Amino acid sequence: MQAKSFDRERALITKRDNKRPYGAKVTFQILHSESIGGLENVTLFLESGAIATVRPAASASWEGGRRYQATIEGYGTATSAEQEGLRFAQAMLIAAISLNFGLRLNYHAQEPAVVFERFRSDGATMSAEGVVGWTQSTVLSEILDSCKYAVLDRTLILSMELYCAAFLELNERARFVTVVSALEPLAKQQDLGQEVSKFVDGAILSLKAATGIDESLHNSLRGRLNQLRQESVRQALLRLSTVWFPERSDVRQLIDHAYALRSQLLHEGALHNSDIDIGAETGRISNVLRSIYEKATGRSFRFPVNV
Repeated sequence: MQAKSFDRERALITKRDNKRPYGAKVTFQILHSESIGGLENVTLFLESGAIATVRPAASASWEGGRRYQATIEGYGTATSAEQEGLRFAQAMLIAAISLNFGLRLNYHAQEPAVVFERFRSDGATMSAEGVVGWTQSTVLSEILDSCKYAVLDRTLILSMELYCAAFLELNERARFVTVVSALEPLAKQQDLGQEVSKFVDGAILSLKAATGIDESLHNSLRGRLNQLRQESVRQALLRLSTVWFPERSDVRQLIDHAYALRSQLLHEGALHNSDIDIGAETGRISNVLRSIYEKATGRSFRFPVNV
């Protein structure tokens, strides 16, 4: 978009022209305001011509950290506002990964952005209730650069969201489980082929002929047999690790090890080896994920990736 188009768009927005009646709000939480350079009541001029304003938002005392709301204005349709709100939420996730701080998107519906009509009153409202940081110029540069990306694959966005949110977990085990879970949306499961499918068909026929099995259990077994047509999530991750990190069998082993540890925690409540440093394991798989995100977005993150 050329300069004249920028000026025209911003003129329509700032003079509250009815041609741009829609906006989107993205609410997010971070642990420390220093992570985003203490940005409060800051206005960003986006490349699209839209205007985004970041302000502090109310949060309950028990939540911890700081909550902010970004308001992005203005759009001609509710659909475009929702799409651009998603793009801004994605930009915040990419910036958080690049600068290496935790961030949690706060949802009000199925999407991270809430669409609103700019000229409709909200009515009266009431509410009660030593960190490494970045300069404001650095944070603004990261956000604005990240806003230039088209909306990425939704599974990739979900993975980034889980990853960023994990670092707002104060419990080490919860943080580890969430970080490893961020791998799952990236697993594109493939069919295991015709021979496996034939085997499953035969097993389902045998199940159908069996007697004395409760109907609800029968349906459950049928569903589990059908799942055998595709590789498991773990198998898919191991296969994809050779695509993400060719000739790096150590990374493949690291992913497999982390996934096995997560399974132990989820299914048994504790690790078999109590001497395992869960914090170190989180750090190792975090580096793998940041490297994947760096490749997927085609950019170099400001905080170095070490895989």
